[in-house]
Amino acid sequence: MPDMLVIIPSRNRPESVADITQCLFDQSLDIDICFGLDDDDISAYEYVSGVIYERNARVMMNGTLNLIANKYADKYKFLCFMGDDHRPRTHGWDKILSDPLKTKPGFSYGNDLIQKEFLPTAIVVSSEIVKSLGYMAPPVLKHLYLDNFWLDLGNAINSIHYFEDVIIEHMHPVRQKSSEDSTYHESWVLADHDKAMYENYKESEFLNDISKVVKINA
Repeated sequence: MPDMLVIIPSRNRPESVADITQCLFDQSLDIDICFGLDDDDISAYEYVSGVIYERNARVMMNGTLNLIANKYADKYKFLCFMGDDHRPRTHGWDKILSDPLKTKPGFSYGNDLIQKEFLPTAIVVSSEIVKSLGYMAPPVLKHLYLDNFWLDLGNAINSIHYFEDVIIEHMHPVRQKSSEDSTYHESWVLADHDKAMYENYKESEFLNDISKVVKINA
């Protein structure tokens, strides 16, 4: 059984699901893949043998991510989040990103060619962290500021690793790498909500979460 599960929430994007599935097959050494789909999404997905497809009531991207992460955290040493618009380009990316987490729980990420070292838009996290917190990102967030959380927590526990030469390309319309669609539009209107929720989380709960994670390494 692989040590890593790649979790990819998706909505109304069967072509993106097919594309990232093939990229992961081509570029990964030893992973399992799980797509988180909404039960009201009637898109014509191609279901590939060996890939996990979880259907749940719609709880927005972060809600889906947390549902799946909590379900599988006991079964895998590492959990990876990718958006359905990420494309791994570096062969063996999974081993490179997980290797530094084998001695100390933490976070690891590659170069998405947009945010680069400044934000981990795709992330690998030790499952111990998810189990200690009860989530992969704060449940008050719906879609955005997940990457801010991973960066802030990783820095706070002094266990975050960035690999400039590991490319996990973010095919985002901000760089004209994909077309805008309803899924992007729905996420963009959440910017003010998620910003406010993250700022409140940082003020009220972040220090407590740091202490929970630090105890893993005590």
